Amino acid sequence: MNNSGVGLSDPTFRRYTPSQATQYAANRSSYPAELYDLVIRFHAESNGHFNTIVDVGCGPGNATRDLAPHFERAVGIDPGLEMIQTAQRLGGVTGSDSPIDFQVATAEDCAKIQNVENGVDLLVSAMAAHWFQMEDFWASAAKIVKPGGTVALWTCASLYCHPSMPHAAEVQKALFHLERDVLKPYELPPNQLSHDLYDDLVLPWQVDPPVTAFPMTEYRRIEKDRNGTLSDGKDFFVRARATSLQELGNSIGTASMVTRWREAHPEEAGTEMDCVNVTLAEVKKALGHDWDGELRLGHSAVVLLFKRR
Repeated sequence: MNNSGVGLSDPTFRRYTPSQATQYAANRSSYPAELYDLVIRFHAESNGHFNTIVDVGCGPGNATRDLAPHFERAVGIDPGLEMIQTAQRLGGVTGSDSPIDFQVATAEDCAKIQNVENGVDLLVSAMAAHWFQMEDFWASAAKIVKPGGTVALWTCASLYCHPSMPHAAEVQKALFHLERDVLKPYELPPNQLSHDLYDDLVLPWQVDPPVTAFPMTEYRRIEKDRNGTLSDGKDFFVRARATSLQELGNSIGTASMVTRWREAHPEEAGTEMDCVNVTLAEVKKALGHDWDGELRLGHSAVVLLFKRR
């Protein structure tokens, strides 16, 4: 079992322009407090400390900024120069009012990043681990994470319409058409890995030789709302931020597959024939002309939690 790495198979985010990175930061939904609470609670209840957090594959630093107030020091790393420069412009502070340190670095070399000589208490990766070369990542994580520290990896998949929405089935049909038909030719293996909620993500005991620093006995997998079925019967664990069609379009536009579709269709990108705009028109038609409420959408999600021996 092998996952392609950032350096080999991320042809999109690493070469974002300044404008693309800024748009990504503005329109990519953050994660709910419940997800962060789950990670922080696991870390605290398993005797983790709160000195240093590192966010690997941080992009423009949205999750880094959300988690930094829990820690004395925070570092965000990403291989994309424009992503990091955008993160630096947006800034952010830790619980000790220290600025977040954003650095250009890969997940596979996270053990070599600067200013973490005393190790890392919590290492997180938000919707990025599917781009990592996992064998190298686990080896580096074992070097940088302190004994008793935590690694938390999570991802979200697909876009689902809440069953309480009017004409939910027709709205879902439009969303699935974009994902499963229009964008399918622009899907890469890491996208599928995320879509499958990390079912096949290489775990530390699956590499050769196994990385024994993260024992399987301490591992937790927490899955929510798979295939759009609400785990609690009420709402999505990871809710989409979009409350209007325009916000929905902006959010969908941050997907790597959409970026690749637009690169392949430069004459249609941004026009009414743009794949996102066509989908929005289909969703609007499904909702009906008299619809004036909020969009209730969400994702399936998984959180993987590991303890450093």
